[in-house]
Amino acid sequence: MRYWKKIFSLLSRGVKNLIYLVKERFDLIEVKILIIGLSLALLTGLYLAYLLFAEPRLYRALSSTAIVNTMGGRALGIATCLSAGVPLLTTILYNFYLEVVVVLITYGFVVLIMRNVIQPKLFHGAVRQAELTAQDQKTKIKKYGGVGLFLFVMFPFFMTGPVVGSIIGYLLNYKAINNFLIVFSGTLSSIIIYALVGNRALMIINRYIEVDVVKKWGAIIVGVLILIFLIYHIGTVKAFLDRESEDDEPGGIG
Repeated sequence: MRYWKKIFSLLSRGVKNLIYLVKERFDLIEVKILIIGLSLALLTGLYLAYLLFAEPRLYRALSSTAIVNTMGGRALGIATCLSAGVPLLTTILYNFYLEVVVVLITYGFVVLIMRNVIQPKLFHGAVRQAELTAQDQKTKIKKYGGVGLFLFVMFPFFMTGPVVGSIIGYLLNYKAINNFLIVFSGTLSSIIIYALVGNRALMIINRYIEVDVVKKWGAIIVGVLILIFLIYHIGTVKAFLDRESEDDEPGGIG
């Protein structure tokens, strides 16, 4: 119960900060970007809630894809859709949409923190890590300009991809519209390649293995990865809430 109260308090504080941003700092482009991203995320949640009752099978496929894609698993998200029988074009568009939403929210959030407009304790470490990673890659990409940023996003490796790419674009002083055009075009190109290759690989696999077996093992793998992800982040949030509790107590550090 103590943790639920803390979570509710954090959510309440977050909503108040969001209202403040809209009322007082809506002149900032990053605030507009963050609001657009959050609005799209809300629409996605409502659509998935509708599918939960209207089309449970499609709901399972799209919700699992949303989770693994948010975790940073672009290839796994595409594979999840394809193995569930989602059409190729729908797979491409849905995964692209998810990455656009993630980038908009993360970009707006991170840049506002970097500019000291907001200072949430919970995400300070993650934002600092993203900033350090972007700073580290900035010099390499600067040599090649927009082409370098496009390739950085198109061929993601460890600690690369559209989120870090958008932060690098910000550090290179690209206008938001130019930054997103480069990042999203690289993202879409990558998703198309992944989807085409994945669809072809699935067709080959289906020649030798029953489709139901592929779907079964795919669902198991995705489920295990999601469980690991949730356990890790639940532990992180719990540790943060414990620190917050100590700070709230008389004599606590902070």
